[in-house]
Amino acid sequence: MTTPLKAFSTLALSTLAIACSSQSHAQTFTTQCQPQPEPIVGKASISGLTYVGSAIADAPFDTSAAEIVNYDPCTDKLYVINAQAKQVDVLSFNEQGQPAKSATINLDSAAKRAKMAIGAANSVAIHNGLVAVAIENANKQENGLIALYQSHDLSLVTTYPAGALPDMVSFSKDGRYIASANEGEPSADYRVDPNGSVTLIDLKEGPLNATVTQIQFTDFDNERRSEFDDKVRISGPNSTVAQDLEPEYLTFADNGKIYVALQENNAMAIIDVSTARVDKVVGLGEKSWATSKLDASNKDDMAGHFQHYTQLVGLYMPDSIDSYSVDGQTYLISANEGDGREYGFDTTQERCDQAGFTWDEDDYRADDKYTTKQGFCISHTDEVRGKKLNVSDQHPLAEALKDKKQLGRLKVVKSSTKLAAHENVQAFGARSFSIWNENGKLVFDSGDQIAHIAALSEKQHFNSSNDSNQSGDDRSDDKGAEPEAIEVANINGRDYAFVGLERQGGIMVFDISQPTQAEFLHYVNRRDYTQPVCSEVEDGECANGVYNPLAGDLGPESIHYFHRHGQHFIAVGNEVSGTTSIFRIEL
Repeated sequence: MTTPLKAFSTLALSTLAIACSSQSHAQTFTTQCQPQPEPIVGKASISGLTYVGSAIADAPFDTSAAEIVNYDPCTDKLYVINAQAKQVDVLSFNEQGQPAKSATINLDSAAKRAKMAIGAANSVAIHNGLVAVAIENANKQENGLIALYQSHDLSLVTTYPAGALPDMVSFSKDGRYIASANEGEPSADYRVDPNGSVTLIDLKEGPLNATVTQIQFTDFDNERRSEFDDKVRISGPNSTVAQDLEPEYLTFADNGKIYVALQENNAMAIIDVSTARVDKVVGLGEKSWATSKLDASNKDDMAGHFQHYTQLVGLYMPDSIDSYSVDGQTYLISANEGDGREYGFDTTQERCDQAGFTWDEDDYRADDKYTTKQGFCISHTDEVRGKKLNVSDQHPLAEALKDKKQLGRLKVVKSSTKLAAHENVQAFGARSFSIWNENGKLVFDSGDQIAHIAALSEKQHFNSSNDSNQSGDDRSDDKGAEPEAIEVANINGRDYAFVGLERQGGIMVFDISQPTQAEFLHYVNRRDYTQPVCSEVEDGECANGVYNPLAGDLGPESIHYFHRHGQHFIAVGNEVSGTTSIFRIEL
């Protein structure tokens, strides 16, 4: 669907001039931009990351108060999604380059303009003084919006309609387009499952005369079904392809395409920008744990107990992706977090049974006397512990799946039928980052390198949870350190990847200038495991919702590269600790 927006006057985007009016008068204002000068190009490579400082959101612990971060060179400020407060926090720098909150963008103005009850903000992107914010509907299954602001005075320019649950927003490199990945997540009872989609906004005629196109996947339910890659994972109950595909993240590439991570589907969509049409949806396949090693148990009394497993594979299921070019060829880079589908809601066991759903086994009562106790009712799940997976007795992993010190605890993909001896057992995520060519073919995977580096550095704290500092080995049976955030930067003619580990914490730096031979350079983790995560804890976990700053950064969700005053930096948004931290890139 294409929706032209009426402008009060038509102005070329290149002039960065925007007109607005009210019932009583018209006012013209101009986006002000004085971008930072480009750093001097040299030949030095990255030698490390130096911590500069952090801003701490005024919010309870673990409420996504510092989720996505972006930098505006026009105002020399950082913009941080504070999902807990439904706002964008604006951070300024002091003389030492340390960030501190100086203003906020209240999203109520966008809600009023769009005449919509809004939920959380999910993402922010910036280009030449324009700030785009992805905002979900108060009813997450209804369509959301993209709000556009000016950075110099934080005023609202306009809003654009988006699909259900716009989860990530980005500008094209030239600023002509804005796109959002609309996840279309189902309701808690899985009875309402909106289509996943991508919103493409063409700003060629100016922000107030933009053309908005909602790019759907419905063709793959009908006339293009024969084109659909059978490696794309469709797992929702009674879902169409369009409903089941859930865009998580996207990147504008130099080849005129948008690449969209479909995390739960273990796939990537390729969209042609000029035609606003989906070229194809590519399944990403499986990664063998016969050649790489993983620690798959949290009950083996050892953090970093790495083993090979024949016929155990990981589904890549990337979260963040980015793109870059080498010798005229486009490459995609992905953080392979992995994500299962488990949906449910709090209710009583009686009501859960009446609905035909599954009462969570952790809250299960063996007797038939229902109580009013509230617990978690599972409406749909596609994951199961290894010990409960139905496999043939002749399967090479049959014994390991029974053993809690091997694969018995590992969360794997649930199967509706017994797995035959030749079939692979599929786990969630690849515990790695990967590089793909422009057609979605794998050219590099980091294997078990991330895990081994983290284990060597963190030792008994390897595979910790991100909300407790007494949880070493706790995530081994799930998805490990969980590579979540990824960012590519070209510095002095070389390409670097910054990879954030959501559970373990910390940032790893790789030189990806040769896409088939990425090289590890550096790892820094500002987390202090000797400190409690909150001012009050019980059994190692937060008891009062008050974050302890001495614990450091917890839960890196996003990384953004920028330069200012001739130096190179990354900003990291940490959703659990609510900290936005700045690191200087040393050359």
